This record gives sequence, C-alpha cells and structure tokens, in this order.
Amino acid sequence: MGLLDVWDYIRTSGDRRLRSQGYLRSGVGLLERYRRATGFWTPHLEQNRAAMIEAARALNTRGGTLLILGAGRLLDVPWAELFPRFERVVLADADAAMAPYVERLIGTHRGEKIPTPVFEIGDCTNSLVDLAAWAEYTIHHAASIGQGVKALADGFQRAGAEQAPWARAYPDLRMVVSTNLLSQLGYFPRTHIQSEFKRRFNEPFKKFDDAAEALERYFDRVRVRHVLDMASQRKATAYLSGDIGVVVYALKGKTGAELLKEGAPRNGGVELDPKGEPHFQWPVEILEKSDPLHGQRVKDLWPAGTPLLPMKRWVWHIVPQGSEKKYLDSGRVHIVEAWTKRAE
Repeated sequence: MGLLDVWDYIRTSGDRRLRSQGYLRSGVGLLERYRRATGFWTPHLEQNRAAMIEAARALNTRGGTLLILGAGRLLDVPWAELFPRFERVVLADADAAMAPYVERLIGTHRGEKIPTPVFEIGDCTNSLVDLAAWAEYTIHHAASIGQGVKALADGFQRAGAEQAPWARAYPDLRMVVSTNLLSQLGYFPRTHIQSEFKRRFNEPFKKFDDAAEALERYFDRVRVRHVLDMASQRKATAYLSGDIGVVVYALKGKTGAELLKEGAPRNGGVELDPKGEPHFQWPVEILEKSDPLHGQRVKDLWPAGTPLLPMKRWVWHIVPQGSEKKYLDSGRVHIVEAWTKRAE
C-alpha cells in the first residue's frame, strides 16, 4: 500500500459505520489488487471504458449532470474523455478515501477542461448500511443465539429497498453509471453481519438457513431497486456493468509464480468461448463456480419496455493465481455483463 493511500485511509472521517463495515478498506484493497495484476485487468478495464464511451455517444451536446455510482478510483471509467461532456460530474461511493485520490488524479489532467467533481459519500441504496448496523445491534443485544437468529430473520424479511436519494436529486441528469457495483451491493453488509455473528456466538451465520436466506432475499430486492432507479431516469442514458458469475481455477503444470513472471497475455489469458464459458490460455482445473446475483438475471431486473441496447459480456481476470497470499494455489475470474439504456 502506498504512503498516500495509507494517509487517505487514516485521515478520512465521516459516517463511522462505513469504516466499521469495511467500505474504506475496500477501496484501498481493490487498488492494491489492481496494482498487483495490472496487465491481467487491462482487457476488462478497456472493455468497460469503451462500452461507457459508446453509451455516451448518444449525448450530442455538452451539459447536464453525469452521476457515477460506485465510482471508486475511476479505474474503469474513461474520465478524461467522459467528464468534458457534462456541466456537472457527481461521484458517489461509500469509500470516503476515494475523494483525495480522485482529486490528485484529476489534478494531473492537461487535456480538455473538465468540471470539478462533486463527491457524494455514503450508501447509494439508502438502506444497506442502516440494515447492517441494525443487525449488529440486534446480534449484540440478543439474549440467546436462538432469539438473535429469529430477530434477524424477521427483520430481514420485513426490510424494504427504498428509492435511493440520487434517483430524485438531479433534474438535469443526462447519464447515470453503475460500474461493477450491482453484485457488490450485498457484499460488505453480508460480511459485516457474518463477522459480528461469529464474534458474538462463535457460530457461522450461514449455518442458520432461514436467517441467511432472508438476508439474501433482501439483497435481491436491493438489486431490483437499484436497476429500477436507473431505469426511472427516463431522460438520461444509463450504463450498468457488473459481475454475473465467478469462476475459481487452479493451473495445471504451472505455478502462479511462473504465470506472473511470464506476464499477462493480450487478453489476460482468458476469454469467453461460444457457450459463454471462460476459456483459458493455460491448462486449468475449475475448482468452483458461483453466482454473485443469487439466481437473478440482469436482463430481468430492467422493467418491461425499457429501451435497452444489446448486452455486452466479457471476462475479468481479477485475481491471477499467485498474485495474493490467499490465492497462491488458485485464481479467480469474473464474467461481466454491461447494459445500456437509451434516453427516452
């Protein structure tokens, strides 16, 4: 981790729940992961940037507001080309440490004039952080594990997914972007709840099927609401990209150290085959496949009649084998989908 990254993390204040629930660590961790595997990430970043620019080409004039949800460090956002098209740029993220990083990044720009970004730090769903904080309180004040599990299950079943504040905040919104966010909406609340439950009761939360499934159903509702909020911006172009599948692999006849020493091939070493499955440049064994969307399909989350352009799909080699301590004997790729809604 770079010294500036450490300083950004230390000096960042704001909603303490965001720090305790892991959002601040996430941004630094993602940046470090990118730095360890830049060449393997490049095809994904280029695909996402190109798709975002293509979506923005429908905007014939400059002006209005651009809103980016899950902006992070702008790794996959073609900001130098995209930002000059707008009068105002709003970057929304739960990680407050992204602001000083982005300010330094924008400060290096010497091209076409761009608006100074406005940072919106907080929960872009208006419910996830509150629910995780409620669950933490419930866990630590339950008289018994049985009482805690029942209270959690009941609470998760009742929890609604409210309209996000951003969905009604910008009357001049011309483009809204959700980048690599959809599958991550439940990640930090789930991890925080699991951690607090284990700390209090010394049992894994996922062992209690009713409560664990009720939590996942709540995340299902949050994802539906997220896409609905984007679709409701009828006068704006909307661009959404996110993971729809995760594949964990192990190299055959090669170590992770050898893979990293060779460097990343042009395509990051993996592409989608005609059946939509990852095809690796090297012999591998597939260890695990998982669905980060809990069975939901992004196409079905858009309301009927939404004017969508054809979907794009590609592979993100997010963790090459050997690039992290946890992944010395395996690696991980994500399958990504991107959708664009036309302005009406």
